Amino acid sequence: MQVSFEKVINPVEENAVIDGTTIMNTIYDYEGYRISHISMSKGTFVSPERFRSPTMLYVNKGQLRVSVFNKENKREAVVKEGQAYFRPSKEFAGYYADDSDVIVTEIVLNTNSAIAMRIIPHAVQDLIHLVHYEPGQVSCSHLVSDPLFQMNMYAYSELERKANFYKEQPVIIECMEGQLVIAHEEDKYVLNKGDMFAIPANYTCDISASSRTKIIVLYLCEEL
Repeated sequence: MQVSFEKVINPVEENAVIDGTTIMNTIYDYEGYRISHISMSKGTFVSPERFRSPTMLYVNKGQLRVSVFNKENKREAVVKEGQAYFRPSKEFAGYYADDSDVIVTEIVLNTNSAIAMRIIPHAVQDLIHLVHYEPGQVSCSHLVSDPLFQMNMYAYSELERKANFYKEQPVIIECMEGQLVIAHEEDKYVLNKGDMFAIPANYTCDISASSRTKIIVLYLCEEL
């Protein structure tokens, strides 16, 4: 695991684009599950290859063209900043930064992962709209679930606080909109839109939202 724990990071700032290159920075790789940030200079591409596992892409910056094909047909889609694209397993796929520099998060799943029906294969979706605000409560949308990896989205409709947040496994939180505050002992970490924070296993903290806030939470598996 290469996650930097207890540090607020921004994938766009941490993965600066270098002219004429494509760089992959893998922050988590365990039992076939992989999370990587890919920075692509305008005009570069990732050559098509056959992916055995289902994969979700989320564009952090710029505009990405995705070309997916199998024996039957070929699909192309343009995924813009803030949008996601999911493709099933056993397909060839290539990524292209035609019109701008691109930074994209690639999440490789397992062939047996339980994917929510709201995740539509080969459709460009605004990820932030997959969870909705509900007055007076924290709403949750379960997107991916299996024993080794989970991906949920949460929407805080107003000022909320969850004391004594504790998980036995590592967790990555990304703020989609609003602002999230994580407090651990004497330390306080503030996440604004686009920021990420990795919580180590067996870690107790307080989590609060100062306004309407949406977050993605990735529940990982501790490496043995």
